[in-house]
Amino acid sequence: MALHSLLFSRDPEIVALAGEVLKSLDIEVVRTSVAQDAVQRLTNNKFAAIIVDNADARGAVAVLSAAKSLPSCEQSIGIVLAISASSIGLADGARSHMVLYRPLSAERLRTGVKSALGLRSEGEDARETPRAAIRIPATLRGAGLDQTLAFITNLSAGGAALYVGRDIPSSSIQSIEFLLPGEKENLATGVELVWRDVEGRMGIRFAKPTAAFTESLEKWSAVQPQARAARAGA
Repeated sequence: MALHSLLFSRDPEIVALAGEVLKSLDIEVVRTSVAQDAVQRLTNNKFAAIIVDNADARGAVAVLSAAKSLPSCEQSIGIVLAISASSIGLADGARSHMVLYRPLSAERLRTGVKSALGLRSEGEDARETPRAAIRIPATLRGAGLDQTLAFITNLSAGGAALYVGRDIPSSSIQSIEFLLPGEKENLATGVELVWRDVEGRMGIRFAKPTAAFTESLEKWSAVQPQARAARAGA
C-alpha cells in the first residue's frame, strides 16, 4: 500500500522537486499552498508525512501546530524544509520531527524523507562512498558555542550522522574534530548542517575538507567491515 504525504509550499521549484522525490519513493503527494486548506486536508485524511516549506513560516507553524492536536495525525511525521539553520527548526508545540536545510537537492530530500519514515531502498547498502556505522566521540565548535561533545554514528568521506543528545543552536555549528579508531592524529574540518531531528540526531556535510582529510577518511572507510562486505557482494 502506497504511503501518502501532504506538501505545504508556495515555491514551484520546491513543489516540483518534492513531487519528483516522493514519486521515486512510491509516496503519493497532496500539494497545497494555503495553510487553511492544508489543515482541512489533515483533518479529513491520514498522511504518513507532513512536509512544510518554511518560506511561509507563519503558514508552516500553523499547519504543524494544528497537526499536533488532530487525531488523524497521531502517526504522522512532520518534516520542515528550512531556509537556514537559524530559521524555524523543531517548532515549539508543533508536530515536527525532522528539519532539512537548504540548499535542497533531490538526494538530500530523498535521504531525509527515507530517514524520517524509516524507509529503505533495495540495494541501499551498495553505496558509491562506503559508509561505516560506528560510535566515535567528536567535538563540535562554532561561534558562541561551547565545545560540545557529540558521537559520530555513521561516517563517510563526504559527511556524517551525529548524536548530540541535547538542543544546541543549529546556526552555531561550524566545525568538527575527531580521532578515527586506530589512528594517532585528530581530523578536523568545517561542516554544513544538512538535517536534524527531534531525537537529538543530525546529519552534516564536510565543508571544504583538505585533501589529507578526505584521503584519511577514504582509506579508513575502505577497510571497515561494511565496505568489505559490499565489495564481496558486488
